[in-house]
Amino acid sequence: MVLSTYFNQYSPLSKKSSEALDSLSMDVSYPRGYLIHRAGQVSHTVYLMKKGIARTFYYRNGNDITNYFFSEGEGVAAMESLYSKKPSFYNIELLEDCELIKVDYHNLETLYKKYHDLESCGRQLTIQCYLEENERSRSFQMLTAKKRYLNLIKSKPEILQRVKLGHIASFIGVTQVQLSRIRASITSVNGKASMDETIFESKDFGKKYSPNK
Repeated sequence: MVLSTYFNQYSPLSKKSSEALDSLSMDVSYPRGYLIHRAGQVSHTVYLMKKGIARTFYYRNGNDITNYFFSEGEGVAAMESLYSKKPSFYNIELLEDCELIKVDYHNLETLYKKYHDLESCGRQLTIQCYLEENERSRSFQMLTAKKRYLNLIKSKPEILQRVKLGHIASFIGVTQVQLSRIRASITSVNGKASMDETIFESKDFGKKYSPNK
């Protein structure tokens, strides 16, 4: 996979634009647990995940809260910091040994000014990031934690085998105990939920939990 392949998913690029984009990128590998971005820093880098999985997270009242998961074929960045050029609130942690494509965002902006098709593609990417963030906010306003969990495993079915349950619990806004109840209800008789979903609402979001080891 090369960076231009990822960009082409959003808007077609000319051969010249694709070659210019790929010339800016470099392949990198980092071990599990490595932070490719730290909260409090201004982000200057965009990554594309070739192999592995990562998450963004932050601390609230001493608790580790997962905000998003990235897996193969997805762009990885502290987007709000890239666009605002202000320090980010989030860390980006690799949850496995990862292979990524790395590109400096300043160099990418320079290409946007030179190649209009690439600029259009970047605009589509920005819109997509906004829609995803809006969808996540909406899910906490309108969906139960159980529905948020089902949406997560539908979009990333491999995640249960690759990510600690504690990270998944904080992502959907519940404690790990509540997540266990949600999972039990899903696997109950005939796969039908037998428990009152209202007990899984996000009122306990942010309480301490113990991630599975």
